[in-house]
Amino acid sequence: MRFFVSFSIFLSVGILAIQCKKQPLEPNQISFSLPKPNLYVQMEGKGKRGSVIGIEPYLTKYSYATEESFYSSLKEYFQKAKDNESIFVDRTIIVFPEYIGTWLVVTAEDKSIFEKETITEAMETLVKQNLGSFLWHYLFSNSYAEDHLKETLFRMKAWQMADRYQRIFSRLALEYRVAIVAGSIVLPHPKVVEGKITPTDGPLENVSFYFHADGRVDDQIVRKLFPIVEEKQFLSEGEVNQNPTYRTSLGRLYTMVCADSWFPEVYKELEESEAEILVVPSFVAPSEAWQSKWNGYNGYANPKDILPKDVGNITEKSAWKKYAMLGRLKNPQVKLGINVFFRGEIWDMNASGDAFFQFYGKPINNLVKDEKIQGRLYVFYL
Repeated sequence: MRFFVSFSIFLSVGILAIQCKKQPLEPNQISFSLPKPNLYVQMEGKGKRGSVIGIEPYLTKYSYATEESFYSSLKEYFQKAKDNESIFVDRTIIVFPEYIGTWLVVTAEDKSIFEKETITEAMETLVKQNLGSFLWHYLFSNSYAEDHLKETLFRMKAWQMADRYQRIFSRLALEYRVAIVAGSIVLPHPKVVEGKITPTDGPLENVSFYFHADGRVDDQIVRKLFPIVEEKQFLSEGEVNQNPTYRTSLGRLYTMVCADSWFPEVYKELEESEAEILVVPSFVAPSEAWQSKWNGYNGYANPKDILPKDVGNITEKSAWKKYAMLGRLKNPQVKLGINVFFRGEIWDMNASGDAFFQFYGKPINNLVKDEKIQGRLYVFYL
């Protein structure tokens, strides 16, 4: 994940800042600024048991301005699927990309944050607007990370982020009567306690939650196992044998968060899980990284099956195709593998990536030809 650069030294200035009452963006400004992408739909299969729908919504900083703006930004994709008769009541699973919940860290914050040009400036402003809370967590909360500033920023907003994330995805699941793999969100070692996502005082983790069609969040949590170098500065690793398999109306479902789909040992866990559906929420940024030269495994030794000649020669996209889900998913029991990517422009960060699919043992071509097509839905009928 490359959406954070090191914070500049701000504490000396921030100490002197007066924490004023927050002035949120006006609703009409949010409505005017929200992305209005053309929605592309690709449909595969003819089954009637149900459907799995990978959604790559195109999001901007304004999508996260309020809970309602985030909800409405996602709802249009659900409605598109419903209008296309792709949703089966209680028999559809929606899959979202990695980090989709992470930017809820700025939701309901002061409008000055959204006026900034860069993520660095926005995050510095977020800290200054919440200076008392930030300093309390910085000085007194447990720290597990090399980058204590990033760690503190997310820790101070963890409860609000968790509440917003659960409310929005529970609402969508219940409204459309679908199950949701809700991408991922950064939280301090969360648990689900009496049906509520609950942050703890543990280390920050990149985690994915599963919402049932009645709006309930499952109490089992998927934790990213192999954070890349940039993430390791403030995120902790999960344990390979601890991630759950969800029982769904369409079969057992296993989740690999982004880079986890590159590691052979995770596919051993997949096989033992007896899963029939594999979902991989992912994030790649900046957008030009997709066509840049691949430099090998980020933060880990290359597995033995990696061809040395590929490192520094093939593109990042080609490496994903060869060494992630498409190249490693050999289990005939898995009838569908779907890998979706975060898309959008969050301040000065542009995220991209092209979804990958394997359907009944065969790769399915992503038929998007025009990069200008921003919002994407991929429907698989089982």
